[in-house]
Amino acid sequence: MSRPAKTPGDSRVVLAHIMSEHDTNLYGTIHGGVMMKLIDDAAAAAAGRHADGPAVTVSADRMSFLAPVRAGDLLSVEAGLERAGRTSMTVGVRVTAERWNHSGPATEVATAFLTFVAIDAEGSPRPVPALDVTLPGLS
Repeated sequence: MSRPAKTPGDSRVVLAHIMSEHDTNLYGTIHGGVMMKLIDDAAAAAAGRHADGPAVTVSADRMSFLAPVRAGDLLSVEAGLERAGRTSMTVGVRVTAERWNHSGPATEVATAFLTFVAIDAEGSPRPVPALDVTLPGLS
């Protein structure tokens, strides 16, 4: 039985996190692994929303760190579906940072693309809905 297609907007997730001193590396900037975890968390939530259930990370296809992030920055991690196959999904992620106590413009600090596979209760791949990019989605 086929499930109705979903739009990218149906799976869109935004996580926000204020970075702290505990997140920094020896250079005083946010450790890349901390940002990678937040990226994977947001992407997994978007994939799970699209799949209507569990989805596991298969690969981080591309991850680019564009600018440093510091303690006190408010990180916003936005994730949404880019592609849906039979059981797999590609999720695009955009990360921005701004000072937590200023209303200035946000700076794009990272981008990523990750692949997920939807799984059933036994851990086997299961079908996901199609992705309809002709309907209104992310804006």
